[in-house]
Amino acid sequence: MTLPAGVYGASAAASLLIVEDERIVALDLTLTLESLGFRVVGTASNQNEAVRLTMSYRPDLVLMDINLGSGGDGIHAAEEIARFADVPVVFLTAYADSETLRRAGQVAPYGYLVKPVRQRELNATVQMALARIHATRGRLQAERRLRLALDAAKMGVVTLNEGTDLIEIDGHFPPIADRSVRTLHMEVREFLLYLTEDAQAKVRHLLDQGGDLHMVTRWRAPDAGMPTRWLEVHASYFATELAIVGICRDVTRQVEQEESARQAIVVFESAADAILILGPQGHVTTANPAFIRLTGWPIAEIRGQHPNDFLHARRNSDRQLLEDTPLDFLGHAEILCQRHDGSTFPAWEHVAPVRDDAGVVCNRVLTFTDISALRSAETQVQHLAYHDPLTGLGNRNQLRNILTALPPPTTGQDDAALLFLDLDGFKVINDSLGHDAGDALLVNMTDRFRSVLRQGDEAIRLGGDEFLLLVRSARDADIDALAQRLLRVVWEPFALATGSSVQVSASIGIALYPRDGATPDALLRAADIAMYAAKGAGRNRYARYSPKMAEAANERLAVEQGLLQAIANGELSLHFQPLVTLDGQTMVGAEALLRWQSATLGVISPDRFIPVAEESGLIQALGRWVLHKALTTWAQWQRDGLVQGRLAINVSALQLQDDQFAEDLARELKATGMDPRELEIEVTETALQRVTHIEHRLSRIAELGVKIALDDFGTGYSSLSILKILPLHRLKVDRAFVRDVVGNASDQAIVRAIAAMADALGLELIAEGVESQGQQEYLLRIGVKEAQGWLFAKAMSAPDFMGWLASH
Repeated sequence: MTLPAGVYGASAAASLLIVEDERIVALDLTLTLESLGFRVVGTASNQNEAVRLTMSYRPDLVLMDINLGSGGDGIHAAEEIARFADVPVVFLTAYADSETLRRAGQVAPYGYLVKPVRQRELNATVQMALARIHATRGRLQAERRLRLALDAAKMGVVTLNEGTDLIEIDGHFPPIADRSVRTLHMEVREFLLYLTEDAQAKVRHLLDQGGDLHMVTRWRAPDAGMPTRWLEVHASYFATELAIVGICRDVTRQVEQEESARQAIVVFESAADAILILGPQGHVTTANPAFIRLTGWPIAEIRGQHPNDFLHARRNSDRQLLEDTPLDFLGHAEILCQRHDGSTFPAWEHVAPVRDDAGVVCNRVLTFTDISALRSAETQVQHLAYHDPLTGLGNRNQLRNILTALPPPTTGQDDAALLFLDLDGFKVINDSLGHDAGDALLVNMTDRFRSVLRQGDEAIRLGGDEFLLLVRSARDADIDALAQRLLRVVWEPFALATGSSVQVSASIGIALYPRDGATPDALLRAADIAMYAAKGAGRNRYARYSPKMAEAANERLAVEQGLLQAIANGELSLHFQPLVTLDGQTMVGAEALLRWQSATLGVISPDRFIPVAEESGLIQALGRWVLHKALTTWAQWQRDGLVQGRLAINVSALQLQDDQFAEDLARELKATGMDPRELEIEVTETALQRVTHIEHRLSRIAELGVKIALDDFGTGYSSLSILKILPLHRLKVDRAFVRDVVGNASDQAIVRAIAAMADALGLELIAEGVESQGQQEYLLRIGVKEAQGWLFAKAMSAPDFMGWLASH
């Protein structure tokens, strides 16, 4: 039997059988249990299948739904399993009424969980059930050994007296009875029918010619549903007794263990992961072929050595996994491993204890996987996410990191200046001379910027012809001199490949940190306002930010005040944008999008009011309204048979930060009757940075059955080490990469890298902002399955959405 690490200390996972008539629930349970380290050997959807698979797989534990619909009753299935097999059952059901509990209690289950169940409750119940199983079987084994020691001569005595055709069976004979029997008679013909053909021949030879018989044979049970037994038989003809006398014992367990051992050897020899078997003191006893292939270390050279002396020989921190993990605990870490030739590679290592029958740790198993490819992909994606592929300058994501890293504001002192530079006349050159000429000009301008910046200053390309320069000085003379030098170098002629030259000028806005903006957004907004002031004043000049330029702040106040009344005044509404298969043939769901038509300000776009709502804290109230309205509407449409598929809703970082969000979500699902499996919560990459304990918060949502999608993927910071532990279901490729994916090699590289990463992590993928057939065809070629965008349908009001559905 394979036992789960942490309960028995075995290196392999416990085997579980799931009995559940709903396939989606069964799949969710399978994924959850496998993520917890268990091995799901199969799933059954009805009573008969549950019994059959239990007999076939002999799992360590059965997770049994009670109401199997037309497939029968889980309690009856548990009764059948209890009659024929020593396999424990834990009920996992939505029913907890008195009658159901009474019936279930008669089966004496090893646990009873009421759906929906959280992952940690499921894990704890299964672990405790397995612990109980192990303890129970340990006691039975001890009792059986004592009984065999006291009654060894009668363990299983088989006698056939000469002149008769009746076999007498005394003692323990498991194929007939589970307890000791006395003088049970069976005809020789019937006895032989239960043996294999080879065993029958050996018994007939003994009957005909005497002599001795020593064999291990399979006892074929009369009922196909009963487990197969294996018997070890030793018999001889004794002339003095005129009888054949033999003893037998049930060796089914040993045969199965030998089979498991053979299977374990195959796994050990053929596994792709490197495996080291360590003694109690941590010294190597053996290694599998994968270890030799990955590291080049021969077994003869490392046997008897500690891995920290040869495998973890580069960094002290890499030795901590084996040194700091208690002998009887599980441990895992990312380690830098050293090959035999001295080269190194990153690996994800696990160490687990192996216990003997007494529960004492007798070995440790060290396994690891080479994650070089993953780290390389991560590096590539991170570089593409933080750098402009054309100029090599940082991009918006890099800007966010730089501005966030500025020192805290100090009273009466400016620490830095942000210069927002926009090229005047670039669009004319780009449109008239072509993108190649425009790109060459941008690259040349980048070199010019670098020539005037000092060490420690930063240059960022926002996109198009917009650049930001962060200067680590706020002295007026330094800033003015730099701005003037920038204007001069930008104005210098640029030689074209044709031999002619062109000139552009620059408009520069200057904002001081922290005087003009103490936050990244405020500082960037101030510099942007100043740049437009310089452009409005005639271009080819610079302007410093002043409070008089802050008209945008007044608009923000108006928006904030309007939002305070928007819900009460009924000014908010939801639009729905279809989510479709990329071929456009099938709608797989819709995304609910918030819209606001103010009585005083008119139609306000989400780009204007959502940032204000997040900054002011109003996003919480808006989020609750959207959640209730969207779930109520979609659930009713589903009940009316008008829609099918999932509903996607955006959730902000502030909503996720709220400790009550998961409970509020659960209440809304229950109140509206919305199936959690049909709801998908979209979170942004920014939320992964801003929200504390993000893994725990997302896990609470996932435990409800709700799917989680990562929105705007590729525009923020996403480490693979974070992504792989989050309960994500889908990645959403940002429209910024889709927009130019047809003609822009950099965007194509980014989208291909994201698609490959999603495939490697087992995540589904959807592209947003698909507006052209060319984008559609390219995304189809690289394996993207789903999309949304104006090519298929725009976001529509509820009545228009219903009309669109009717016409499609």
